[in-house]
Amino acid sequence: MDTPWSKVYCEKMKGRLTLTARGFGFVGASDGRSVLVPFDHLDHALSGDEVEVEIFPDSAPDKPAGRIVKVIQRNDDPIVGRVRSHGAEVRLYPQANRSPKALVLPDSAFEDGDVVSAAFVDWPAGAEHPIGRPLELVSRRGDSELELRLIALSRNIPLDFPKPVDKHAQKLRMPKIGDAIDGRRDLRDTVCFTIDPDTAKDFDDAMSIRQLENGLFELGVHIADVSSFVEPDDPIDKEAWQRGTSVYLVDTVLPMLPEALSNGLCSLVPGEPRLTMSVIAVLDGRGTVHDVDMCESVIKSRRRFTYEEAEAIIHGGDDALAGHIHLLHLVTQTLRRRREEAGSVDLDLPTPQIKLDDDGVPISVRPSERLDANRMVEECMLLANRLVAEHLEGQKAVPGVYRVHDEPRESDIESLVRTLQELGVPYKAGGKAEAKDYRQILSFIQNFEFRDLIESVAMKALKKAVYSTENRGHFGLAMSAYTHFTSPIRRYPDLVVHRLLKRTLTRAGRSGGGTGGRERRRGRARGGGAGLDRFLEKTCTHASERERLAADAEREYSRLKALEFLTTKIGREYDGVVSGVASIGLFVEIERYLIEGLVHISKLGRERFELDRSAYRLVGSKSGTVFRLGDRVRVKVQSVDTRERTADFALVSARAR
Repeated sequence: MDTPWSKVYCEKMKGRLTLTARGFGFVGASDGRSVLVPFDHLDHALSGDEVEVEIFPDSAPDKPAGRIVKVIQRNDDPIVGRVRSHGAEVRLYPQANRSPKALVLPDSAFEDGDVVSAAFVDWPAGAEHPIGRPLELVSRRGDSELELRLIALSRNIPLDFPKPVDKHAQKLRMPKIGDAIDGRRDLRDTVCFTIDPDTAKDFDDAMSIRQLENGLFELGVHIADVSSFVEPDDPIDKEAWQRGTSVYLVDTVLPMLPEALSNGLCSLVPGEPRLTMSVIAVLDGRGTVHDVDMCESVIKSRRRFTYEEAEAIIHGGDDALAGHIHLLHLVTQTLRRRREEAGSVDLDLPTPQIKLDDDGVPISVRPSERLDANRMVEECMLLANRLVAEHLEGQKAVPGVYRVHDEPRESDIESLVRTLQELGVPYKAGGKAEAKDYRQILSFIQNFEFRDLIESVAMKALKKAVYSTENRGHFGLAMSAYTHFTSPIRRYPDLVVHRLLKRTLTRAGRSGGGTGGRERRRGRARGGGAGLDRFLEKTCTHASERERLAADAEREYSRLKALEFLTTKIGREYDGVVSGVASIGLFVEIERYLIEGLVHISKLGRERFELDRSAYRLVGSKSGTVFRLGDRVRVKVQSVDTRERTADFALVSARAR
């Protein structure tokens, strides 16, 4: 079959394949490159397989493409999907893009609509479909939790904890306070408080603030010390490593740690002494850090605030801790300005906030709102993460785990500039496109009507942030070093960073006995030297992949619930904005709900419309009517298919630009 690439191949590389919903795939290599693999060059590879790929010699250097020539190692995770009959065959249609083709299940007795997990068996040469072996029935058609189970298990996200893990968690106890304080900083008299969403059940970060006699400010960020309860290689640790992260499916949480820890021993509940890791920074009025101390500590939270409660105090509400909230708000505003001056990219994209009733039925969908309280907490966490990363970077004897975000490619920035020009944004890059252009664009568009749309387009030009043992800096935050330290209850890399940080504190002689001492005597994160380095590299790769799968699951479940809500709005008209242009028509996002649907090209009029890919627009062949990205339109909801995750709209009117 002819392809747009030369049939002469040269460079080969190895990596892990990730399939997309559009049929093609990407192979991520150890050197950080990502190679696009078109559908007809996937060979017999499945998502998650380790493969060897040959790069097309005439593909762009910064956007390589190639073909898979060998499957080195199969991804042996079960493949989860729906069963459907196809003539005499029973086929499994995988969820989460695990396979480019349905699996044939020989001698299967499952019914259409059942959700089943299966193992890959073989893909015979010349066969159109691979062969699978059923493992177990996940859910029968009609089960009220079928979709949640399907979305989670298809990405190998467990719904429950194994009994040995739960049993181990139930045996854990808070140490006696006298033993806990030994070797830790006693901060129980410090005014600490937590600020979280009103639905939160686990509180893993607390803050404190006070002004010193010399006029400087002491800001404390106190994080639940999960590492004092979870030992390397114990049953909880192994399970947490496999999960990598907690997953938030609207109103359902699939936690990384058992509830006995996440909502109990490690949760910074008010009035109870809790073991923490503290980062205490001394700052001036311009946000400059003059001193920083990191220690194992014990705190007792004075109060649990919701974001809404803290927001009310910021805007004049009365509270016994109002002075602390106002002072924290003042200091974090300074930190935010300093970060923005350094070139930090701050994308405040709204997302659909979905509320469900007791039966899991969506009853409202509305755009999210970023409160001053959210930003206040965010700045505290950003500061702590940066300071810990800089501390680890300065340690020669102890390796680090970093959150890295590489600069966007020159070609992506050039494409972004062209898109902005088509949208009527008069931005011109001076000569060669550079990373600074990206930041200038975001600053330039702050007061534009289509800011949210432009920011979503700009988001696509960015590379994904990942975990790495190599500190390459964080482009988006404009930080030379950054890590994840502040959420060990829900992210495994944070737990590892706590263990590494404790190593450095021990070497510096800044911590003693007690619970922390026992942790140090146990031998740390899986040994040391080359063994530790290999473990950290493997953890970074695995955690980055688990994070991607969790984000995919969260997006899909939110999309499902949003579409379920939209089924109650059939026939209604809404204002929207063209969020995408394709050969099949216009994708329109309803502004009121942030739900996207398709206006099929056949519904745009009787004339033929051609896609101008370079300008992101559809052009009428006779009238010259143009529909482009960012156009304001009014649409009617015609139909919704929750299984296929699609919504069809009819165009009512369009506003000329």
